[in-house]
Amino acid sequence: MGNNISKEIYKILNEAKSISATDPNKSYTMCREVYHMSKKNNLKLEEGYALIGMSFACRAKSEINKMLDYSYKALEIFEALQDLLGQIKSLNLIGIAYFYNSMYEAALKHLVQALELLGEGKDYFLLSCVLNNIGEVFRESAQYDRALEYYNSALKICIDANLRINTASIFSNIGEIYFIENRYNEAMEYFTKSYDILIEGKDMVNLGEVENKLGKVHYINKNYSKAAEYFFSALRRLDNVDNKFYAIDVLVNIANLQLNKDSNKAFYYFERAMQYAEKTNAYKKLSEVCKTVADYYERIGNFKDALVYFKRYHRVNQEIMTSIVGDKLEILKIELEHLKENHKFEKIKIINQRLEMEISNQKNELEKIQKSNAILEKKILEDELTGVPNRRYINYHLNKTWEEALLQDEIIVLFIIDIDNFKKYNDCWGHLKGDECLIKVANCLKAIQEKRKDTFGRYGGEEFIYYAKNISYDQALELGNLIRTEVENLCLEYTFDNMSRVITISVGGVLGKVSDFVNISNMIQIADKELYEAKKGGRNIMLLNSSPFF
Repeated sequence: MGNNISKEIYKILNEAKSISATDPNKSYTMCREVYHMSKKNNLKLEEGYALIGMSFACRAKSEINKMLDYSYKALEIFEALQDLLGQIKSLNLIGIAYFYNSMYEAALKHLVQALELLGEGKDYFLLSCVLNNIGEVFRESAQYDRALEYYNSALKICIDANLRINTASIFSNIGEIYFIENRYNEAMEYFTKSYDILIEGKDMVNLGEVENKLGKVHYINKNYSKAAEYFFSALRRLDNVDNKFYAIDVLVNIANLQLNKDSNKAFYYFERAMQYAEKTNAYKKLSEVCKTVADYYERIGNFKDALVYFKRYHRVNQEIMTSIVGDKLEILKIELEHLKENHKFEKIKIINQRLEMEISNQKNELEKIQKSNAILEKKILEDELTGVPNRRYINYHLNKTWEEALLQDEIIVLFIIDIDNFKKYNDCWGHLKGDECLIKVANCLKAIQEKRKDTFGRYGGEEFIYYAKNISYDQALELGNLIRTEVENLCLEYTFDNMSRVITISVGGVLGKVSDFVNISNMIQIADKELYEAKKGGRNIMLLNSSPFF
C-alpha cells in the first residue's frame, strides 16, 4: 500500500515540476497536497521532495523567502535520512535563494557545499546546474574570469552529456560576460550558438531572452533594423507566455530604439515596461526605467517632467531599500528557526521576538511608501489643473489602442479639440477664471468620454484629444458635433469688443481604418490640419477627414 502511495506521489511531483515554470501556482498546489499526503503516511523522503517541489514553484513565483524556508526544511529531512541527492538539491536551491537576495557569500557557501557532495558523481545535469549557478554568483560579483571558469566547466559537462537546454543557457551566460566586457563579436557568437539550440525547442522564455540579447548587440553595432527584428520577436514570445518580468528589458530596449524616431511611441513602451515592473514587483527594474526617462527629459530640457520621474525614481529606491531590509530580516528569522529546530536555544526565541517586531515595523514603513508611490503614480498620469488624463497618459493609451485596433484593422476616429478665443476669455476675466473655464470644458468632454468608454485627455494648453474605435462615419460626425455643441451649451460667457459671447470649440477629426495610416503621429497631423481649417473657416466648426474607404 505504502509503495503504491509513494509511486503516486513521485508521479505527481514529476508532473508538478514539468509545469513549475509555466504554471507555478498549480505546481505549488500539487506539491503542497503531496506534502500533506506524505506527512499523513509518514513518508519522510517523499515529504522532503515535496518541499523541494514547493521551493521550485516559489522560485518561479519570485517568492524567494518561502523558497529558502522550504529548502532548509527539506535539507533537514535529507540530512536526517542521509539522502545525498536530496541534500544536493536542497543546498543548490538555498544557494539560488541567497543569490536572488544578493547575498553572494551565503549563496557561494551553499553552492560549494552542493558541489562537494556531488564529487565525481554521475548526475551530470545537476553538476552542470551547480557549476553554472556558481558562475552566476561570480558574474554578479563582477568577478568575470572566475565566472567564465565555472561556466566553461559546466559547458564541457553539458556538451559531453548532450544536455542541450543547459548548453544553450550557458552559451547565453558566457555571451553576457563578453557583452559586459564590450567584446561584442564574441558575445554575438555565443548568443547565436544559444539561439540555434533554443529555436529547435519550445522554451519561449529563454528564447525570448536570447533574442533580446542578440538585439542588444545589433543595436550597439548600429544595425537598428536587425535589432528591432530581434526585440519585437522576443516581445511576442514573452507576451505569448505572459512572462512580464523578462519582457521589461525588451520593452526598454524597444523604447530606446524608438526615441530618435517617434518619442510618443517610445514612451508607450517605457510606460508599458513600468507597468510590467509594478505587476511583477520588479522594483529594481522600475527604478532603472524611471531614471532612464528622467535623464531623457533632462537631456532635452524638459525639466518639469524630468523632476516628476526623478521623484518617482527616488521613491522607488526608498521602497527597494525598505524591502531589502525586510527581506534580510526575514531571511535571518528563517535561519534562526532552522537553527532552533536543531538546538532549542532559549536565546533564539528572544531574538525571534525582536526580529518579528522589526519586521512588523519594516512592513508598516513599506506600506507608507507604497501609498505615497500610488499617489505619485496617479499624479504622473493626471493633468494637474483639470484632473483629466494628461499628455503622457494619452500618448500611452493612444499607442495601446492603436496596437489593439491594428490586429483587427478596425475603424478609428481621432479629434483634436481647441478652445476658441481662449486668450480673449482670459483677458476678459483673468487667469483664475480661465482655469475654471478649462476645468468646466474638460469635465464636459470627460462626461461624454466616460459614457462611451473612449480615450480622452488634455494634450496641452487649451487643447484636448478625443479618440474612439469601432465607429462608422455617421457616428463619428454625430460624436464630433456632440462634443462641439455640449461645450457651447455650457454658456461660458465673456465680453469682447463690447459684445457678449460664449466659449466655443473648434474640432478637427480624422477617420479611417488603422491600415490607412502610418502611425498615431500621422493621424494627429491629419486631425491637426482639419483643426486649422476649422479655425480658418470661422471657429465653432467640426471638420472630419475620412479615408477613401468612406
